[in-house]
Amino acid sequence: MEMHLFVIFIYAVIFCIETNNAATLKSNKNIDATMEYYKRLIIGDTSKLSELNIFITNMPKGGDLHHHYSGSIYSETYLNWVARNNYCVYREDNQTLKIQKYKIETRVSNLTDSEKALCITVSEIYLDNDFYRALLKRWSTIDYSNHYHEQSPPSKQFFDTFDYFGPISNSYYNEGLMLLKNTAISENVQYIETMLKSGPSISVTDELNVKLNSLNSKSNDSEIDIALTAYFNMVVNDSNVNTIINNYVKMIDTSAAGINDGNFAIRFQSYVSRGSSPSQVFGSLFSAFSSAIRSDLIVGVNIVGPENGIVSMRDYTLHMKMFRFLKQRFPTVKLAMHAGELVLGLVPPEGLQFHIREAIEIAGASRIGHGIDIFYEHNAYELLEKMKQLNIVVEA
Repeated sequence: MEMHLFVIFIYAVIFCIETNNAATLKSNKNIDATMEYYKRLIIGDTSKLSELNIFITNMPKGGDLHHHYSGSIYSETYLNWVARNNYCVYREDNQTLKIQKYKIETRVSNLTDSEKALCITVSEIYLDNDFYRALLKRWSTIDYSNHYHEQSPPSKQFFDTFDYFGPISNSYYNEGLMLLKNTAISENVQYIETMLKSGPSISVTDELNVKLNSLNSKSNDSEIDIALTAYFNMVVNDSNVNTIINNYVKMIDTSAAGINDGNFAIRFQSYVSRGSSPSQVFGSLFSAFSSAIRSDLIVGVNIVGPENGIVSMRDYTLHMKMFRFLKQRFPTVKLAMHAGELVLGLVPPEGLQFHIREAIEIAGASRIGHGIDIFYEHNAYELLEKMKQLNIVVEA
């Protein structure tokens, strides 16, 4: 009897092994077949682009780790929200009135007659197809390749779009996130990690503002540390500052209500704009770090804005040292940082040689956003090897 049981057991083990081997073999065949199919789609003329689009849409993608909320909502949706709020959009520029064409006006009741004459409703926009199409090109990068000769350089065109829809982009976070969720699910994306809103600004004494604003990238570490420590000590236990940060966390929670379920998850990165004064950057950065340790939904901190801006270039190293300072005090907070979002011509060659390295070695970034100037970095191959060893992900 025992021998029979032993034989049955052996057969069962062999069956399980063979079944697992068969499953593995089938899986490998599926992978090989998929790879072969993909190769056929990307080789040759453009006639396969439609088929490639179907393939990519249906392919399970996991998560979108580099995601800007306001840049992901369609311009048409923003126009619907403008109409819902009875706002208007300026139809022409007027330097005297300080009006910019295509900008949203939210203070409609305060407009003078001259200003009202230049600001049209969404209903009026829909009656003027030429203006409507031109507005879409300003608010987005739609059809850019066919109209580049009429527009700003691509980097400026991209960053300028945020200014146009900015006044309406923070009006319907939950609705917007639900739209993005539905789109993601239709494209087989199960996770989005988005940058919804920057860490809130906070107020300190004029003396402290002056102290921080006197810093620059050439300031020595001791000078920087003294100034940042003074700022940190002033705000870390301040009740008003903590109320501001708690309200920010509540806003994130409210915005995400009903989004997460068994099929989809949303998480957030708080962030700071790199184009502001040192005091403003550090204040917002403190709020971002502080919010990340108070909310399970906020999983990291980032820095955004044109990397080739005057302030961005001037204060880049200073910003990295601000990140390092706060990372030392909030060690569990992850950093996913825009770095190396530059090409030759946007800045002098020297400006391409250190941003990614400093984001990793000074700030302590776990992920790098874009990083397209990597081969202009000093000792680029050594840096790539370091990124490999540290498992630092590069986001497209």
